[in-house]
Amino acid sequence: MAAIAFPSLAKSGSVPSGTTYSFVHVHPKGNKPYILFLHGFPDSSYGWRHQIPYFQERGYGLIVPDLLGYGGTDKPKDVEAYRLKKMAQDLIDFLDAYQIQQVIGVGHDWGSSFLSRLAYYHPERFSKYAFLDVAYAPPRGHFSIDALNEQTEKLLGYPIFGYWHFFNEPNAGELMDQKPASMNSLLFPADPTSFKENLCIPNATRAYLASGTTQPLASWITPSEISIYNEIFAPQNGEGGYGPPLNWYKAQIANLNTADEAEVSEEKYHIQVPALLVTCTRDYIAVPKMQEGLMRPWVRDLLVKEMDAGHFVQAEKAEEVNQTLEEFIEK
Repeated sequence: MAAIAFPSLAKSGSVPSGTTYSFVHVHPKGNKPYILFLHGFPDSSYGWRHQIPYFQERGYGLIVPDLLGYGGTDKPKDVEAYRLKKMAQDLIDFLDAYQIQQVIGVGHDWGSSFLSRLAYYHPERFSKYAFLDVAYAPPRGHFSIDALNEQTEKLLGYPIFGYWHFFNEPNAGELMDQKPASMNSLLFPADPTSFKENLCIPNATRAYLASGTTQPLASWITPSEISIYNEIFAPQNGEGGYGPPLNWYKAQIANLNTADEAEVSEEKYHIQVPALLVTCTRDYIAVPKMQEGLMRPWVRDLLVKEMDAGHFVQAEKAEEVNQTLEEFIEK
């Protein structure tokens, strides 16, 4: 959450849709470009805590929003509000309000998927793209968790999206809210293979949380950082918590994005500007060989950088990520 993590840089503002966003805003110095950082699940602008000071010190302009359903941004209950095209227009309206014509887009996890949509709905607003962990991908038509799990089980020996069924359950957010210690150890485990065992396998995630299971946390996340995550995701007066962010998954599962994506011509699926993909050798969901294979046919100028990291690479390998991004931006 911008206001908690970066009080001196935090702002809030509304867009024409009526949505109010919380965000970090840093003006560029000299001729440095703006960077738009887009976080994933379950995160907020705080997920970029290692990138914000690094690029601010070097004079880059920064726009780092809490995306819809997260942090200090509005949290509508209607799943329809989480259509990616609608949220993309919000971001473009947001840039227009600050007269920002072009940005370098950097996404992680769901932020990468969101950046993919921005890339083919509004390509003129981006000079470069960087996708961390999750690759750029064009629209795939009708989405089916079961079909994807069946496909990845044949390819990898295990399904990768078993947890999506649990995320789609009506009370999933409530269970997550009730088990913060269990959630933290599920998301930030010392042993990255925990993702494979406790997220990828159907029914495993609900069982993990319902039993209140915990395990050692990764060395790259500190107790103070865990406390901030707990504060950001603490439900207040029955609002907030993990429930609203799950609407990103529910909208995709309900295929609410399919009609919007069908209107985009295949010509726009191709990225015409330089793009970076950072893959993570110890992520068992966003598997490197799959991510690069998804992206390479659609990008004319692609740089791939593999890092020995788990899912939250921008925190685990902050220095390496920052240097890689800066070199790519300045190239």
